[in-house]
Amino acid sequence: MSNKDVEGPQGEGPRILCHRFEPPADRADLGRAWREHLAPVFAVAFRPETDLTVPIAMRSYHLGDLLIGDVVAPAHILERTPEMIQQQGLDHILLQFYRRGQSTVESEDRANPVLETQCVVFDLAQPVRIVAAAVDATNVVIPRALLEDQGCRPEGLHGQAFDHDGDPYARLVHAFIADVVACGDLLHQHEAATAARAIVQLCGTYLRGRAGTAAPQNLDASIKARRLIERELHDFALSPATIAARLGMSRSTLYRLFGETGGVLAYIRDRRLMRAMRMLVRGDAARPLRISQLAYAVGFSDEKTFRRAFRQRFGFIPSEAVAYPFGVGERQAGISVLRSWFDNL
Repeated sequence: MSNKDVEGPQGEGPRILCHRFEPPADRADLGRAWREHLAPVFAVAFRPETDLTVPIAMRSYHLGDLLIGDVVAPAHILERTPEMIQQQGLDHILLQFYRRGQSTVESEDRANPVLETQCVVFDLAQPVRIVAAAVDATNVVIPRALLEDQGCRPEGLHGQAFDHDGDPYARLVHAFIADVVACGDLLHQHEAATAARAIVQLCGTYLRGRAGTAAPQNLDASIKARRLIERELHDFALSPATIAARLGMSRSTLYRLFGETGGVLAYIRDRRLMRAMRMLVRGDAARPLRISQLAYAVGFSDEKTFRRAFRQRFGFIPSEAVAYPFGVGERQAGISVLRSWFDNL
């Protein structure tokens, strides 16, 4: 696997990061390597007809607010179980635009076929099983909150497929995303941020016009907790006690939900720092914020604590953030690059 950072010409800033699946030297390890690469999103099983001698490829680009990429995959079975959902706490929407191949998507109450030139919607906070032939697809991963800001409720579309070739607007959406992927190695981070905003708007409009079933009522508790934290990051007083009270659960239950992320307080601090990083890199405020203003905006009570925490998290001070691409400074020990990118969106 690779995680690339290319510095652009002077004055243009760094280019965005790309993470690629690289087949192991020993082809006997290919199946294991592919399962490990997709583990941040899906558990993988191979079908009897799976041919691992054909080309297998996947690349992902970090645009700051979302991930895009493409995949050429063999026949396999992908699954997100309730246990994975609770453990990972992902609150993202995955759109896959099929260019070649087909699959059957099995959610809790239905099984939908997905055909060539269709787009399938996955709510990663809901269980799903995908029985897929060999496919070639364009991928987009968007945090749910960004689509909700566009007036879109994508959870009711989980597992559904829509044509992206015969529908002119859908064809426009797919063409734009595919073009951004094709140019990914040449983009600089300020260009990536602009492209990401355009993709969110395009996808929000595309999904908003689709008819979906009612949203699930039994949303996983860890997802509910993460949504609440994201909404209240600016609040200095945000604490495990207030979160537990707002969600109607005991503090011991809340602590268990965040046991694998270092605890509730560690998760809150990390989300605050990631929000600060995005604000610094995007540079889309009406005017540049002073470091003290930025610290208060993301829920730190003093600038000194913020600076120290930021440097410990990313390896550089806040004023240096514009010199680094999205995704730099992540915790990699024991965590795959893709999982780290998902966690930090």
